[in-house]
Amino acid sequence: MIFELKKISPSEFIFFFPQPLPLTGTFYANRQTFDHSLPEIINNLLAGDIAAEILLTNNFIYLHSVSPEMSDDLQSLALAELDDWLASVPAPLIAPQGQQTENKIQIILKTIIAPFMQQDGGDIKLLSCRNGIVAVQFLGKCHGCPYAERTLKERVEKNLIRYLPEIREVIMQ
Repeated sequence: MIFELKKISPSEFIFFFPQPLPLTGTFYANRQTFDHSLPEIINNLLAGDIAAEILLTNNFIYLHSVSPEMSDDLQSLALAELDDWLASVPAPLIAPQGQQTENKIQIILKTIIAPFMQQDGGDIKLLSCRNGIVAVQFLGKCHGCPYAERTLKERVEKNLIRYLPEIREVIMQ
């Protein structure tokens, strides 16, 4: 299977899937929250000393290596694990809600939403997440922009709800 690679930083990258996986919700893990109940691919990638953080959605997998020097090794390992895992994915997987939600939001903001806003000289910052309501702050040129409310609802809220079913609403402060 062919995946689209997007580099976020020297130690962070995303593999986008050509077709959505049979997965509901978002799985997250890092070296401190290793959990054997997570999908096999996450456990296999965290088992070595290469991956520091992983976010698995139905459209992409975000990977953060422990150091920039390990990024190429993590990419190779991730490709091999993805090929093996996708050949045997049980249908469908359902991610638990409410676990590590702020970490998941931070990754989605950084990888999916912020690049769009940064193209126009702006940015976004997570302020809080309580009871399914996420508060964000627009920065730079996005702060006070006449299209801010539209961006909030159509770009930010839509994507957060898409990847995190536990999110009900996104507000701007």
